[in-house]
Amino acid sequence: MNTKKFVQMVVVAALLFTSFAMAGNALALSQCPTYITVQWGDTLSGIAAFCGTTMDAIRAANPGLGWWLYAGQVLYIPSGPSSNYNAPVYSTSGTYLVQPGDTLKKIAAWYGTNVDAILFVNPQIMNPNLIYVGQVINLPAGTYVPPSPPKPLPHPKPLPQPRPFVDGYSTLHINYEYGMRIRNAPGGKVIASAVNKETLYYKANSVFVDDNWKVWVEVNISPTKGYTTGWLLVRDQFGTYFTEPRIGP
Repeated sequence: MNTKKFVQMVVVAALLFTSFAMAGNALALSQCPTYITVQWGDTLSGIAAFCGTTMDAIRAANPGLGWWLYAGQVLYIPSGPSSNYNAPVYSTSGTYLVQPGDTLKKIAAWYGTNVDAILFVNPQIMNPNLIYVGQVINLPAGTYVPPSPPKPLPHPKPLPQPRPFVDGYSTLHINYEYGMRIRNAPGGKVIASAVNKETLYYKANSVFVDDNWKVWVEVNISPTKGYTTGWLLVRDQFGTYFTEPRIGP
């Protein structure tokens, strides 16, 4: 075989190989729609190979695409294998991580924009009613980014409601060397005080046990800050008594 014939055969083989490659690539593109819904087991590399493109091109065409795919996710497939695919330019001003209970409408209201603007910068969102927790969403340029909402203050625990006034008083004596405080309600604010050994009159049927197992009684006091009665701690949650006689539930 002479050299000229050998060269001709090599050229023909190269042309055939190129033709088959182009045909395979064209077949892949013809089988691959513009938008693909991810199925269980799909990978980005597998989709790229099936569609005759590259992972970089798919990422460029789907802003905000994370490292992991999930079933039901919709991907835009660029029309060519080039990794330098020129994806549409979307002007954004940051991203938002979807939280439980979020909807696009809620997110738009929070950032002072609208759903259409969010969809414009998130072409990967095909169904505006379908977003998932942990999804990264682009925010349209020029949107107001409010500060983080303040954490709600814990709801104050309501003070126990004292029992209605009842007739009948008994005496007690303070039996605590530091004296005791009298409050406007069990666990409430201080309105008066009593010294050790002082005698007070309490309503015999007013014994009250709060949620912390502290025992209180309603005592008679001289008019103070608009009050004529107040609440005295007679036993704490550890079983320590502060009066004589010892008063319990």
